[in-house]
Amino acid sequence: MRALTLLAVLLAVGGAACARQGERGTRIVLVTLDTLRYDCLPAEPGSPERMPRTRRFAERGVRFAAHRTASSTTQPTHATLLTGLQPWEHGVVRNGLVLADPLPTLAERLRERGWETAAVVASTPLHRRFGFAQGFDHFVDEFSEGARPSFGGAALDPEAEFYAPAESVTRHALALLDGMRAPQQLLWVHYFDAHGPYGDTAEGEPVRLQNLHRALRKRDPGAAALLQRARALYDVDVAYLDRWLETLLARVEADSDLYETHVVVVADHGESFGEDGSVGHGKRLTPSQTHVPSFIVSPRVAPRVETTTVGTLDLAATLLSLAGDEGGVPGGRDLTRPEIPPRPVFGMRRTFSKPHKEIRTDGEVHVADGALFYLVESGRTWLGNASGVLDEAEQPLRGEEAERVRALFAGFEAQAARAAAPEITDPETLRALKALGYTR
Repeated sequence: MRALTLLAVLLAVGGAACARQGERGTRIVLVTLDTLRYDCLPAEPGSPERMPRTRRFAERGVRFAAHRTASSTTQPTHATLLTGLQPWEHGVVRNGLVLADPLPTLAERLRERGWETAAVVASTPLHRRFGFAQGFDHFVDEFSEGARPSFGGAALDPEAEFYAPAESVTRHALALLDGMRAPQQLLWVHYFDAHGPYGDTAEGEPVRLQNLHRALRKRDPGAAALLQRARALYDVDVAYLDRWLETLLARVEADSDLYETHVVVVADHGESFGEDGSVGHGKRLTPSQTHVPSFIVSPRVAPRVETTTVGTLDLAATLLSLAGDEGGVPGGRDLTRPEIPPRPVFGMRRTFSKPHKEIRTDGEVHVADGALFYLVESGRTWLGNASGVLDEAEQPLRGEEAERVRALFAGFEAQAARAAAPEITDPETLRALKALGYTR
């Protein structure tokens, strides 16, 4: 074992030396941005945006104007991105579930081919205990921020740590880059700053989702002003993220003489601030929660805006293509191609272990229960499950087309039941998820 370890070190050092002598290596950098809305980084030229530094970098590549996520919740979307499977196939249909060992991940596939793999994640749902460290040689999940005693009115440990800010994440990512030596490298960096609590990068008391929901439930006359303040503080957090993301991207660019570098950036889901009557994410499949920014900067792509609807499954296929993995992802498209063929894009809302009461901005209570899927095809959006199909306005649909889509959704629902992932239910994990606003 010691001889094998020494050989691996010598090969890695030798590979880095070759890169420095003119034989460039290959580096793929995947950046996932938690809870980032599309209007923070729109693809269309001239659009208002809130991340000018990242926008300048993105303009060097292909920007996707119609990217729809696999889910409006963190764990399901990331599991799809890392496995190339839909949520109803890998079974991680809500936060708190474990990505199963038998499912091969992108990192495992690349490590088997000699790639060095590293990751730094910024929040509890992607902690190694949930299986997201599979295939990574180096995996950093150190969190420095936590709950205050007033968090949601719950009796939480004020010293508990559930997430990390962009500064910490970036410094860990730069340290990983400093230490990686193999000629082929994958680095995944996850940022959490756009997620609530809103304003935790600014001075003063942040706004927390739990407090917003409480104000709506009580029909507090100050709820509208609190929601407006939450959106303003969200923008402050996004600006902070933009600054630190620029630092990471500048470092990656500085190494481009050593590595052919491919940068893939995508949000896992968006956030509602009342546009659809909702606050937060995970309960619905509206555009504010599923239409997200994404872009690729790579020698393989020319600068452009791509308007074809794409999805998380496509980015999984694209990452493997960039790595030269011929296995691909069934149903996924290589988004580095000059022309992307139209194809249906699917996704699902997170599930609930019991009916969940969602408080909307009008004070009304809507029950979220069971599986809910979506299909975007030929400019139309369908929502539903085995029981029936709705249009994007959540109105019932009838007819042959609706029955065709209902049958698809029924099949997904059956798959999800068969692929159920194990759940972590220890008090520490549940406390951490609750502190971040997640319910079972």
